[in-house]
Amino acid sequence: MIAIVGFNKKYSEKFFMLNKAWIEESWHLEDSDKKDLLNPDKIVHNGGQVFFALKDHKAIGTVAMIKSSDDRFELAKMTVQDNFRGKGIANMLMDECLKFAMKNKAKEIFLISNNSLKIARNLYDKYGFKEVDLDSKKYDRGNVKMRLTLD
Repeated sequence: MIAIVGFNKKYSEKFFMLNKAWIEESWHLEDSDKKDLLNPDKIVHNGGQVFFALKDHKAIGTVAMIKSSDDRFELAKMTVQDNFRGKGIANMLMDECLKFAMKNKAKEIFLISNNSLKIARNLYDKYGFKEVDLDSKKYDRGNVKMRLTLD
């Protein structure tokens, strides 16, 4: 059984480790990554949220909703531990992000990704994210920006 929970400081190190693992599969950890990954409590303090997928009380997946403005959030740092991928956990995390955005009256969720991440792209397409002009230099590896407009 997988449970999706909001931020708890006891999972802070796992937030860093899970993301470091997937990023370093293809790239290097950037300063902008470290800024978010080493301070997940700051994301929450600033009006965002960090969700964790738990199995047997162990964090096996995570995602952050970083508040960009009063009605806009960046979906970031979504990952699932490699041996748990393909089991629908990213969908569960995405569903929780959408509920969080609606509860917080968001009009938009955006993300920065890389078009080499085909499985991630399929997830974003499935949820209705649309590619828009890339106007961010937050990540060197980021070569695509996607946006989901909420009603």
